[in-house]
Amino acid sequence: MTGTREHTPPATDARTAASAAAFLEGQEITTTGCGRCGTEISGVNGRYACGNCGWVNHWSEGHTELPAYDPVGDVPVGDLPAGEHPRA
Repeated sequence: MTGTREHTPPATDARTAASAAAFLEGQEITTTGCGRCGTEISGVNGRYACGNCGWVNHWSEGHTELPAYDPVGDVPVGDLPAGEHPRA
């Protein structure tokens, strides 16, 4: 069976591209042994999930602080559907 994947266009906004590049600069691929089965696994910034047994380390064990939760993100208010407020 063959199918086509929907193509996602690249970010054309310079601010979005710069933000993505800055985010990626702070990421580090790390490797350890799974805490349950011992399989060698890799993760990002000390956060791991084992594809062999399903073990996941606690989020607080990572090497960096996670960003604060923002349910709205950086969506400009003008781009929200009518009647929605960014902090509703």
